[in-house]
Amino acid sequence: MNHRSRKPRDLIVESAVIPPNIHVDVESATEGGIRRLMLSDNPETLTHATVPTEQATLWHDAVRNKTRTVKHRIFGWHYNKIGSTVKLGITVENKSDAALEVRHIERALEIAPEDGNWIIDVGQSIAKSCLAGKMKRLKPVDHHKFDRGTALLEEFELPEGSLAGFTYDFTVEYAEGHGTLDYVIRTVVSKDTQSDLRQIHTDALPPVPPPQAHPRGVWSFSETNARMPAYVVGQIANYRACATKKLDGGTPADLLFTGARSELGPALDNRGQFGTIYNATIPIVNDSDKARTVRIYANPRGGAFAGAVRIDNLVYGIPLLKDNTKVCRLADISVPPGKSSYALSFMVAGSASMPLGLYVITL
Repeated sequence: MNHRSRKPRDLIVESAVIPPNIHVDVESATEGGIRRLMLSDNPETLTHATVPTEQATLWHDAVRNKTRTVKHRIFGWHYNKIGSTVKLGITVENKSDAALEVRHIERALEIAPEDGNWIIDVGQSIAKSCLAGKMKRLKPVDHHKFDRGTALLEEFELPEGSLAGFTYDFTVEYAEGHGTLDYVIRTVVSKDTQSDLRQIHTDALPPVPPPQAHPRGVWSFSETNARMPAYVVGQIANYRACATKKLDGGTPADLLFTGARSELGPALDNRGQFGTIYNATIPIVNDSDKARTVRIYANPRGGAFAGAVRIDNLVYGIPLLKDNTKVCRLADISVPPGKSSYALSFMVAGSASMPLGLYVITL
């Protein structure tokens, strides 16, 4: 029996009074993972002003190197306010003479109306599927092996007033021979739903500037490996993951997906780390001579939050936490005397607000 369609269950929402002076910044962070991330979220709202042409490239990733295999992730988030149904799609243009092969394609695609619950029905749904490895296996529209030219992976219609959120994971490699990989991946849109998306080879649309400056970019990694300052058993701490600024106004250690680090531009910071896996390690110091129980909660610090979390190799949904008075229990840990650590991973749902507090107490 195939259980891939079953999504992880959600954790339970609780209420809590969080002390005001226990917030702690991330200590250090490094890039992780070998899968490239292409984030297509600007222009987020598609209008005749942001998409002035009949067809357009929303965002792209260009690869040219001698690596035989490249793993990709595309995270997209686009809202149609053009006034009529549009067609979106994912294409791969092979610019070399060697045949390419697009393999291991999996995707999560959710479309919701403008009065829908985007953070749960779209964002959390995709985060749970991706983190749990339960995205749908996808057979591309065009053959997975192709020579010079453009192949269509998938296309879909997006009605007026609807939002599309999606994640595609796949691998591009030589179908035969060797040489230099040379290809471009694009998220494309057409106001004419009968048009051939393979014909769209234009440069990406210019980004919409602040205050609607949603993120976009291409990074050679798709994970954050973050380390928190040590938690001392008996104390209380709330670690601020994915913060816009440090408590002193400086740049957070875990702000790795910046526009400046993008492989292509013009790009904008992915402060919410959408489409990424965030691996958090909390060192723990137990100065007593017996084991103690430490509890870790998720606690929103910037507004409504939802997502997914992997705890001890099991994935759960982080439910809608509407404000910083809400928490959900992630783990109870038996901590031995001395020094130890605990690690978990999470993904942020599209439309969620950041930072996320990892609220730690001793029972």
